[in-house]
Amino acid sequence: MMAGMLVVSGLLAAGSAARTTALLRAEVGVETPATATMLSQPSSQNSPMVLADPTDARFVVLAHRQDAPSFGCGLQVSGDGGRSWIGVNPVPALPEGADVCYAPEVVFDDDSRLYYLFIALAGLGNNPTGVYLVTSDDHGRTFTPPRQVLGPSHYQVRMAIDPGMGARGRIHIVWLKAASDSALGGLTPDPNPLFASYSDDGGQRWSAPVQVSDTDRPRAVAPAIVVAPDHTVHIAYYDLRDDVRDYQGLEGPPWDGDWSVVVTSSTDRGRGFGRGVVVDGEISPPGRVMLIYTMPPPALAADSSNRVLVAWTDGRTGDPDVYLSWSADGGRSFAPAQRVNDDPVGNGKDQYLPRLGAAPSGRVDLAFLDRRDDPANVLNDTYLAWTEDGGRSLSPNTKLTSQSSDSRIGQRYLVPSAEGLYEMGGRIGVLSRSTSAIVAWPDTRNSPTGTAQQDVFTTTVRFLGAADADGRGGGGLPVVPLTLAGVGGAAGLGVFFLRRRGISSTTAVG
Repeated sequence: MMAGMLVVSGLLAAGSAARTTALLRAEVGVETPATATMLSQPSSQNSPMVLADPTDARFVVLAHRQDAPSFGCGLQVSGDGGRSWIGVNPVPALPEGADVCYAPEVVFDDDSRLYYLFIALAGLGNNPTGVYLVTSDDHGRTFTPPRQVLGPSHYQVRMAIDPGMGARGRIHIVWLKAASDSALGGLTPDPNPLFASYSDDGGQRWSAPVQVSDTDRPRAVAPAIVVAPDHTVHIAYYDLRDDVRDYQGLEGPPWDGDWSVVVTSSTDRGRGFGRGVVVDGEISPPGRVMLIYTMPPPALAADSSNRVLVAWTDGRTGDPDVYLSWSADGGRSFAPAQRVNDDPVGNGKDQYLPRLGAAPSGRVDLAFLDRRDDPANVLNDTYLAWTEDGGRSLSPNTKLTSQSSDSRIGQRYLVPSAEGLYEMGGRIGVLSRSTSAIVAWPDTRNSPTGTAQQDVFTTTVRFLGAADADGRGGGGLPVVPLTLAGVGGAAGLGVFFLRRRGISSTTAVG
């Protein structure tokens, strides 16, 4: 089962100021198709978010969205640490007036309660009618009816939890609030600020919203949120500055000005946020924003030493690259950005959609989509880098995929800004553990040309030589029987077979 395993060792400086801090070896496991379980109904599944139960590391969930044949949201669960997956239905009954759910977010509290947040859409224009929350106390067997959190015209909703607050933890959300009905393909010229709120009672009541984007940044979009171990709440977002073209979804070539990536922080646990700190103000847009409502946010993480790390896609060298910056003072200042992908500069190959994950051991992982291996710059692979010193140095890039994906397979939107573009989703997933990481990405290896079919694939990367906090050595999670423990009706379903266009897999990572 481990044929094709890749082993990488050592750390490589990502820039002249980077320094080596430690040595790790990374073993890349077998790739598992997490969502490819309904072969008679091919669809476009992307934007995975991976999370583990804090009381049972074997139970892992993967939330994702659907872009075709219609919008939707989904949830896969695993009882064996991500070796196999089955789908459950987190929203068996939609809220009144909603046609579909979309863009889910998930968190666990310390009592294993799973919170699943989604946007309800309705009508031909897929207008957001509200934001809702459902919960499960039994590992996905059952979910509560949807409880409304926000009303209509709220976009780009993100969620995080501070488990150290109160009996169940403090749930934080951030969103973009549209001042008026949005136009097809873009936001209106009105200021559409970013707001945040929190709940201390499992989502039943929420604090009064506070604005988190600066008033002199009227084109703030795509927020990301993380809670540091010291309870500081950090929110990263893009300031599109003068880029009306992408903000309003107008026709035209890629914007030739600069964007900024900004971080604002709350040191009083979400009650108020300070003025935004510019992480980098010379971001060259890597291309057109396909659809402002689904624009991928910056990647954001806080490590075990409260350092804040931000990553984004940047076209400053002539083609899209992934850049990383870090802060050692709680987000008050940031180091100069360094290029993460280690292929030749300016080679015309795209790297994009970065995602960060922070391990309890202090390691921070960064996964991204990468086309370096295709001379035509069309086929995607997934790559991983990591840092053990808060961003000062980076590992060599490690390829995670054994087969490439055609980036021309995916949903296409009939709006001026999306002409010629294909939707690959708003994020990839990274779950970082002390000695391993689960990475999830949109994959089209099994998708016929001319369709919009995408699956979410996952793999487990094991870091050998790292200190193992759970006492099981460098191998990461223990090998457990392939059963989905705690999932209603799932006995015996931990092993299932997938056959499509040459794939036959028991989905086990040996």
